Amino acid sequence: MRNWTGAGRRRFVARLAAAMSLTGLVGAATLAPTGRAAAAEDWPDSPITIVVPFNAGGSADRMARTLADPMSKILGQPVVVENRPGGAGGLGATWVARQDPDGNTLLLMQATPYLANAILTGGAPVKWEDFRLLNAQWNDYGIVAVHKDSPYQSLAELIDAMKEPGRVSTGVVYANGGHMQTLVMMQALDIPFDNLRFVTYDGGSPLRAALAGNQVDFEIIAAEGARSIMDNLRVLAVVNDSDPDSLGAPLLNDAMAELGAGKQPIIGGNVTGLMVPAAFEQEYPERYAKLLDAYRQVVESPEYAEAAKSAGVGADWVGPEESQAMVDEAYEALSSHADLVN
Repeated sequence: MRNWTGAGRRRFVARLAAAMSLTGLVGAATLAPTGRAAAAEDWPDSPITIVVPFNAGGSADRMARTLADPMSKILGQPVVVENRPGGAGGLGATWVARQDPDGNTLLLMQATPYLANAILTGGAPVKWEDFRLLNAQWNDYGIVAVHKDSPYQSLAELIDAMKEPGRVSTGVVYANGGHMQTLVMMQALDIPFDNLRFVTYDGGSPLRAALAGNQVDFEIIAAEGARSIMDNLRVLAVVNDSDPDSLGAPLLNDAMAELGAGKQPIIGGNVTGLMVPAAFEQEYPERYAKLLDAYRQVVESPEYAEAAKSAGVGADWVGPEESQAMVDEAYEALSSHADLVN
């Protein structure tokens, strides 16, 4: 049920008044589809904003900026990128949720784990059902990585050091996939969480910079997102069911099995793409279809494939139904482990 307060109530009252003023001329219900269709034909008639809830330079920001120009050419209006960092993505996501769901304000971030964990553990005053993922443009798996000059040559050596309180540090974005995966791994090996020094960062760019600069001992980070710093790293384990890029490191579950742990849930990667308020599709289906078509045209174009490659971001077209099912499943997995950071 909609909470009719604030802007929502004002929109409702305005629409009701407009409908009542038409009484005696023609039924408001009869005119509504025509008016909505006309609005869809004219839309967009003003700039569209893609909100990235992190600082500039991170993978979500780079993806948004690769999309902005080609989408603006198709839609006929400027598409601008606006950074609203804070709360591990929660502040920007909340801001988008509070705007009119008219298609003029979009969200680009990692649906899982960042949006999921902003809701589950960060206290963001939004619900998972408030958003829809248009496309899982980039499904990036995780890696356990150390600096190339690190003394730790294997996951087993790193784990052994973690058993000594205060000896090892790790970089995280609070409650992100890497943070959660680290806690799950420690729990499976009966290592107290207090043994590890957690250093928090507000976004992927400073997180990667800390590891590349050898400022923390290890991180569990997204592999593709770390491509630009890979020459500075040593990969100790691949947090996935396969090693698609032939990094030469063992799979996390294989390495954990050798350490006596059971199979771990895989939650260390990121699923990133353009998102919209769920109400957008419900209230403006024609606009939704127009935006989705423009997004697909861009992502499937050869020109965009080159631009995405240069920016170090993914360029897959999966579609809204399969994409949403993918992140819904991941959200359920994250929900079952949210208590680890509460």
